[in-house]
Formats: sequence, structure tokens, C-alpha cells
Amino acid sequence: MELNDDISEQSVQHPQSSEEEEETQFDLKFEHEIEEEVQRYFSLLKSAKGGHERKVILDVGGDRFVASRKNLEKFPSTRLGKIVRAESTREVLMYCEEFIPGDPPEFFFDRNPMNFPAILDMYRNGLFHIVETGCALVLQKDLEYWSIDELVMEPCCALKYYPQIDICQSEKDGDIASKKKEMELAEEEDFGNTFVGQLRSYLWNTLEYPWTSKLAQFVAFFSLSMVLVSTVTFVVSTIEDLQEDKDGRVEYPVIIAIIEYIDNFVVIFFTIEYFLRLLVAPRKMKFIKGAMNLIDLFAIIPFYLSILLEGLEDFEIIGKAGKIIRLVRVMRILRIFKLVRHFAGLQSLLYTLQQAYQELGLLLVLVAVAILTYSSLVYFAEKETPEHINCTQMISLKADQSWREIAQDPCYSWTFVESFWWGLMTLTTVGYDLNPKTLLGKLIGGFCALSGVFILTLPIP
Repeated sequence: MELNDDISEQSVQHPQSSEEEEETQFDLKFEHEIEEEVQRYFSLLKSAKGGHERKVILDVGGDRFVASRKNLEKFPSTRLGKIVRAESTREVLMYCEEFIPGDPPEFFFDRNPMNFPAILDMYRNGLFHIVETGCALVLQKDLEYWSIDELVMEPCCALKYYPQIDICQSEKDGDIASKKKEMELAEEEDFGNTFVGQLRSYLWNTLEYPWTSKLAQFVAFFSLSMVLVSTVTFVVSTIEDLQEDKDGRVEYPVIIAIIEYIDNFVVIFFTIEYFLRLLVAPRKMKFIKGAMNLIDLFAIIPFYLSILLEGLEDFEIIGKAGKIIRLVRVMRILRIFKLVRHFAGLQSLLYTLQQAYQELGLLLVLVAVAILTYSSLVYFAEKETPEHINCTQMISLKADQSWREIAQDPCYSWTFVESFWWGLMTLTTVGYDLNPKTLLGKLIGGFCALSGVFILTLPIP
């Protein structure tokens, strides 16, 4: 019985060993055929007859492109130029992910094929033009991968490519800086897991981030309403009928009292809001130095400063402080800048001005140079008095004349400050009562107005 089992086991094992031998022989034969195909490919490349005219297939990200080896050799320092001049499989695989020899051979590249047609056209006609769509940074990375210098780009495309690179790079840097700032802010605003820390975190989010809860949205809306109410009361309080007369009496005392009550309530609310935010702020000095927080502080200081000045005046510590108090009350208009905290559009405007400070500075320099130039010219053009006019008889008449009449007087001599103001008003096409009277002055004024139009419409790069 055991003998039969051995015989049956041997009969079962023999077919398996024969199959393994056949698979091994097939693999060896296949490898040998591949090696022969590779050797045939490189021998054809070395031959003068078959090398240059051969076609190659370039598989880039799944898209297949057919190109002539002769065209790829036009730029020998690029990746494609090096791959068609490679003399071994190992050297070919240094420049591509996979290589299949044959007729034609096929090279595989794990890259985005979007910009490759424009790159392949450079090998065909020797001119490199970029496509309109796509990101400039992606194209820059593709040029770096294919070992193509950016200087071979045609001027018409380079004028669009380099500004897009600057814009994309600045946006990328801004995004990285924003994410870094968010991480630092999250780490900074970690108040801990204690009861006090959780309370500070809740109050801070309620007062600083309106999107965190319904209560935070209500607080932000109420604060915005107080800013608008404060602005309206400030405007209404300047009406002439609500001002005191010479005897210190007012015509509508009830309205004045209502305005004062509203203003006091608004200031008390702003004060509580500011100091509560300061109390729960994670970093006190950073909070105080913040631009928006400085605006909040300066918006409430005039109220308490006016109370202090009125008290000192009542105690006769200082003299009449009416003008100072009025000036301090005018500073209440700073509360309108609190709107920046509640409107993302205003914050975007400030960010835009911050990013474009160089261009705005260049525009201001051009305007200042033009104003100074034309002001100097018109000053010397209008300084001289006509010889046929006797100005000594007109001096006594100027006391009863208005400013417009004095400015139009032929005997009136311009000061340089007036010339500078005239240059600013003329260059910005606003206009001014003081007009040149001489022919040379009028010519200078005309060129000044035209220059203002050109400067203000000049596109600043």
C-alpha cells in the first residue's frame, strides 16, 4: 500500500516540475528576446542610416505623442535630447520612468501632459510659445523637468509669463504666510482646559469672531449698530439750529439731551467692549499695539478728554477751553473707522493698498514732480506786473474786494504757495479761482491740465 502511495506522489510531482521548467525556459527566452531588441535598438541608433530618421513615441501622463529623433536632437541639453542620445538602457532610465524598445521605441514620463504640446512644438519649429490656460508655476516646474531654459521663450509669451510668475509666487507666499499665521494664532489662543481658560476662550471668540456662535453674531451686529448710531448723532449735533446762541441757550433742548444720552450710552458700550476684550486677550501688548484696537481706543478717548477739559474749565484751572473741546468732539468721527472691523470689503481695500504701495508711491512721485515743475513755471510767468498798468492807484481798492476779484486783478502778484496750490488743482483737473493772466501763464496752465490727464490715466506697471 505504501509503495502505491509513493508511485502516486511521484506521478503527481512530475507534471509540476515540468511546468516550472517550461515557465523558466519561457522567461529566459523572453528576457533574451528583450535583450536582443534592446541591442538592435541601440545598434540602429548608432548607424547613420537608421538613427536620425526613426520615430519615437513619448507617453506623457497617458497621452501618447509621436516625434522624430532628428527634431529632439536639436536641443541636446534638454531631457528629450539626452534620452535619444543615450547608449544604454540604464542611461535611458535616468531620464524616464519606463522604456520599451521596438520600432518605434516608447518612453514613459509620469508628468502632466497639459504643457507638453507646446514643448514638443519647440523641437519641431524651434519657437517656444506657451498656452493661454494653466498655472504659470506649473509651467515653470515643467520647464525645469524637461531641462528647458526660460530664455528660449518668445518675447510675446515672455511678457505674459513673467508677470504671471510674480503674481502666482506672491499669492503662494501669501497663502503660506496666512496658514503659518493661522497656526501661530491657534497656538497663541490656546487658553487651556481649566474653567477660567474655557471662559476666556468663550468670551474671546464671542467678541472677536462673529461666526463662532449666535451670541457672537448678535454682539457684532449690536456693535455695528452703535457705530452707525454714533455717526448719525454726530452729524445731527452739527446742525445750526441745535447750536447755542450768544446767551448760551438752545432752541431744542430735548433733542440735545437725547443726543447726549445716546452718545454717552454708545461710549460706555465701546469702553466696556474694549476693556473686556483687553481683559480676555491672550497677549495684552500685542492687543494694545494692534491697528484696529488703536482705532477703538482713539474712538473713546475724545469723550473722556472733553469731560476732563470741561471739569478743568469749571474749576478755573484752565481758561476758556471751548475751541479745544469742540476740536476734541470732532475727533469722535474716528468711530466711523470701527466699521473696518465689521466689513470684509473694507479690510480687502486696506490689504490692496498695502500690496500696491510701490505703485501708489510711484504715482505720487510723478504727481509731485509735475506739480513742482508747473508751479515754478507759472510763478515766474505771473510774477511780473504789466508795464502799462499803474498798480499804485489800485492798492486802496483791494480792501473792499472779494477774493475772486482780487485774484483777477492784473496787479495781483502770485505767491509760491498759491502757485503750488494752483498746480495741484489744475493737475488733478479740479480747478481754482486763481487763473493765469499772461499768455505764457495760460500756455503753462494748458500743458499742466493735459499732463494731469495723462498722468492720472497712465497705467502703472
